[in-house]
Amino acid sequence: MAGRLTKDDLTPRAAELVLAACRGEAALERALTGVPVQHEAPRERTDGPGQGIFVSEIRVRGFRGIGPEARLPLAPGPGLTIVTGRNGSGKSSFAEAAELALTGYNARWTRARHDVWRQGWRNLHQNDTAVELELVQAGQNDRTTIRRRWTLEEDLAQGEWTQDGRPFDDRRWHDALETYRPFLPYSELGTVLDAQPEDLYEALHRLLGLEAITEAQQSLAEHRKRLAEIVARPYDRRERVRAELAASPDERARRAAALLGSDSPDLDAIADLALGADVGSGTSLLHQIVDLPLTPDDEIDRCRDTLDLALGAVTVVATDNAQDSLRCSEILRLAIQLQESGGNQSCPVCDLGRLDGLWLGKAKERAEHLTKAAAELHEAADRLDVAMAAARALCQPAPEVLHEAQDMLDTTAVLQAWQAWEDCFSIDDPVRLRQELFDRYADLVQAVDQLKSVAREQIDRRDLVWRPMALALFEWHSQAQQALADSEVLADVTEAENWIRKTAATLRSQRIAPFAKESQRIWQRLRQQSNVDLGAVRLGGTRNVELDVSVDGVSNSALAVMSQGELHSLGLALFLPRAMVDESPFRFVVIDDPVQAMDPSKVDGLAQVLADVGLTRQVVVFTHDERLVEALRRLRLTATVWEVCRGEESVVQVRMSDDPVGRCLNDARAMRGDEDLPEALRAELVASCCRAALEAASHARFRRERLGRGMPHAEVERVLECALTTRQKIALAVLDDLGEPGKLLPHLEDVVGSWAVDLLQACRVGGDGGDLDVLIRDTELLAGWLQR
Repeated sequence: MAGRLTKDDLTPRAAELVLAACRGEAALERALTGVPVQHEAPRERTDGPGQGIFVSEIRVRGFRGIGPEARLPLAPGPGLTIVTGRNGSGKSSFAEAAELALTGYNARWTRARHDVWRQGWRNLHQNDTAVELELVQAGQNDRTTIRRRWTLEEDLAQGEWTQDGRPFDDRRWHDALETYRPFLPYSELGTVLDAQPEDLYEALHRLLGLEAITEAQQSLAEHRKRLAEIVARPYDRRERVRAELAASPDERARRAAALLGSDSPDLDAIADLALGADVGSGTSLLHQIVDLPLTPDDEIDRCRDTLDLALGAVTVVATDNAQDSLRCSEILRLAIQLQESGGNQSCPVCDLGRLDGLWLGKAKERAEHLTKAAAELHEAADRLDVAMAAARALCQPAPEVLHEAQDMLDTTAVLQAWQAWEDCFSIDDPVRLRQELFDRYADLVQAVDQLKSVAREQIDRRDLVWRPMALALFEWHSQAQQALADSEVLADVTEAENWIRKTAATLRSQRIAPFAKESQRIWQRLRQQSNVDLGAVRLGGTRNVELDVSVDGVSNSALAVMSQGELHSLGLALFLPRAMVDESPFRFVVIDDPVQAMDPSKVDGLAQVLADVGLTRQVVVFTHDERLVEALRRLRLTATVWEVCRGEESVVQVRMSDDPVGRCLNDARAMRGDEDLPEALRAELVASCCRAALEAASHARFRRERLGRGMPHAEVERVLECALTTRQKIALAVLDDLGEPGKLLPHLEDVVGSWAVDLLQACRVGGDGGDLDVLIRDTELLAGWLQR
């Protein structure tokens, strides 16, 4: 560290603080007070849990899907173990129980947001809840049993936690579990990249052995914060002054509160505000109330006169006979048109009079008189409409300030009066409008005048309140100016902290390179046909992990371009190097359901990676996806496979798993020996198991041959999905052609024998009338031939 300091342009005071911080907190304290730095003895670390730790057994009772106690035996040494079982069988209960027993934590239950999740960890069929993890340490004969047990009243965070019958010392295990955590549950596998950035950062950072420089950086940061608080001590009072100002409705107080709320308050503006002579300006809302405008009286008078004149004009012309005259005028107009277009003719109404030239002259004269009367009526009506529109236009909504000022003033009466005046807009009767509009306006004017009087009184009172606030604001301003002179030490500490932060980043990059290289190697095995490439892995300065991800050579964000299966693969690539370092005391890793969302090609890569890790570590993988087991067998990779089965009342059994064909045949034999089943049903069930065995053997053969010829996994699976019947699946495996099922039986008879054809027929009809033992035996023979 001293050598690096001599090469960088750092002030002597800042360099001294860096060295003191690296020697420890006491040295830094003395350096800050001017005392010569003395060498500090290194701190002693507490003993860890030991080395070479393997898992020999997981025991679970009354937890999640497991009722009565169930045991999962594991070979305590390097090797790959796969624990399979359908969803809900209880396999993940073993994984979560092991993690809870050793770490006291599981993200699925500890971070659950809903009570249903937090309370669902107990089994419904077993009240006594306990989980046990039996560990073996290389080179020692004794076994260590870590146990957690809960009474019915205790929640997950409580319970009895013991190690070999004594209270569990989690401090002894804490550092190792934090640094080399050997558990990767599915709830965390899917969120390795989109979880909190600092979580993955901390997990990788602890591997690099930079605790001293990290602690020095943290120590400088803490002192920088402490000094910043000392320098900003006057600002402690700022919040109290600001809160008092902010609580005042006075706009000067709010303006001052806004200035104080800034990270760097404008001291000159605060001084101008505190010493300003304009102490009577009042608050904005109250002044808006005082200045609240109403329609001028002369405009109201003009509107009233105009409306009166229009009503008078309508009254003069709008007699009872006026409407009859309008209708008569329309009839005459139509009759004149009829006579002018058709000549002399009888009246179409009465058929007595005659529409001749004499009638036409009189009719035109009468029509002209009626038209003039109608025009006068229309003109008066139009004038009335205009006058009413002008009157309604006065009825505007209440100003928003009346609502905004409700916290300071009781504006209810004004709002009600204003609403009553605004409602005049919807009055259609001109006489009623004339009667109510101006009466309601008079009520509004009276209510507004009363409100303005109250607002003026409040303005006067608030001015009296502002004066002591102005004095307090000026006092704070004086303290803040004085604090500006006490920041030299803070500048030195800040410079030292910035330098050590940059140096730590450089060291992190150098030391993480080997881990990043291992992650890249694992990703290359897992990626298979993915066009996403993983480059450098860096620890960023903002406590996050930066992944150099590219797609076809173009850089991009991992979360933006990767599928869920690719993200799971990348999560494994980041997890496994951390769990496999030689410094880790744990020689086991437990991974829950890593296969989900992976395409078949990545499952092959996963099988190879897990098998490689199993050469030096005990790898325990829980999955419900049979593709991983099938890939291990097809690639001839060594693995122990356990199958978890869950029955009624949450009774869970763990049994050594055969290949799918063997399991189906064992099930068939079990059905054959069940005398409680009706004979017809027993025959059908046995035949169904035999069909399943033949289909599993056919799938295995087809995958092996097609993948061996280089066909992509996705294409292989697509072809398999097209085969719906047992014969179609066998035809794929034997003839390598889905379109030739008719050739299957002759081919089997020629190559295998007629018994194979009889077997397919017996499986198809459900074994009716045949010997079930022979059916099972022949199925085993034909399945064996298919698997060769």
